[in-house]
Amino acid sequence: MRKQLLLTCALSTVMFLGTTTETNAQFKSLVKKALSKKSSKKSSKSSGASSGTFGHLNSVNDEMGLSGEYHGLKDKKAFGFKFVKEDEGKVVNQLHYWEKKQDEPQLKMNFKESYFNKKEVKMFFKWMSSGAKSYIEVFEVAPGVLAQTQQTERSINSYDESVPLDAKRTVIEVMAKNKADFDTWDIETAQAKVDMIISDLSSLKMAKTKKKLMRFDAYKNYHGKVAFAKGTNYLRSSKANQPVEKVANFITKQELGSTVAYKPYFDQPLSVSHPGSWFNVTYEMAGKTTDREALRKKSTKFSKNIPQLDKYKNDFYFFYPKVTNNRSNNLADYAFLELLRQTQGDLQEGKTYDLKVTVWAFKDGQNIDPVATGTIQLEYTANTEKLLLDPVKGWITVLEDYLDE
Repeated sequence: MRKQLLLTCALSTVMFLGTTTETNAQFKSLVKKALSKKSSKKSSKSSGASSGTFGHLNSVNDEMGLSGEYHGLKDKKAFGFKFVKEDEGKVVNQLHYWEKKQDEPQLKMNFKESYFNKKEVKMFFKWMSSGAKSYIEVFEVAPGVLAQTQQTERSINSYDESVPLDAKRTVIEVMAKNKADFDTWDIETAQAKVDMIISDLSSLKMAKTKKKLMRFDAYKNYHGKVAFAKGTNYLRSSKANQPVEKVANFITKQELGSTVAYKPYFDQPLSVSHPGSWFNVTYEMAGKTTDREALRKKSTKFSKNIPQLDKYKNDFYFFYPKVTNNRSNNLADYAFLELLRQTQGDLQEGKTYDLKVTVWAFKDGQNIDPVATGTIQLEYTANTEKLLLDPVKGWITVLEDYLDE
């Protein structure tokens, strides 16, 4: 019953998900990388010891309740764990690990204190080398039950930092003090519990991040919306989660054919609101609509020039803004150019047209939900015809020549 409850809860919880998978690494092979040359200097009695029981650790009383002999679900032998709070008068908060009977542990894992302070999550980690395959992370999923995970992506700069919350964690081993716990805790159940833990921590982190974002006028006034400007320089943020762009530089009207930059702000990161999705954008004007993803599937030429929008899924906004078109460097979104091509016969000088830009969560070949929308007025001026239909450089001309090749 408990196993089923955990699985059901996990399916109903919003989780951060990663994007790639890597070869499964066994706990034993990871530990071998941590063994230093010092092991050869140990006594012959300890250096030649083989695997055995660690029952003496069951009598260790630590404040975390982690110390003891554990048994592996997949690797059937016994392991030893001991929580160490202090070493030489300093607080270290480490989890020591043995798979061989030796005085010194084969591994010393660091405690993720912030997780415990926030949600009383007991998680320990250790970098083994510079690669994600050589990284160990252990969660307590129940009293006396530990789950070891493998991560599929890494995006941090310091070796002593844990893997970020938005990385996908795959449980590859379960260890328990009491073998009877394996009746409840298999790989699938432990995975569900780890997912729930990460989801809970992620939700807390997002709430704090969003509270900070609300200090900035750009996010406070535009979350769930698309902001427009005369250039990308007006919409750039200098640091992550610091949208310092000035609302005074946002525009609601522009000459048709001139540069229009835009930036969407989201109520939640896409990986949270719509796990597994990426972004799509639609443009609507003068009764016509073009869709980036639909055009990507229409022809090789559109597919080549309309890349998939799979960045910023873990962010509250696009760090780098997009453009419908940009006169300074002749760049444009081909989906917007296609909209100009389709509407050219309906556009008239002296009139103003509403351009609606919608950023969608896109998954399984369809738009799921809009995550940001905005409308800007585009005025057809005396200069617009040249911008659109110049025989060499006009936006529509360039697209039509390219499609006719």
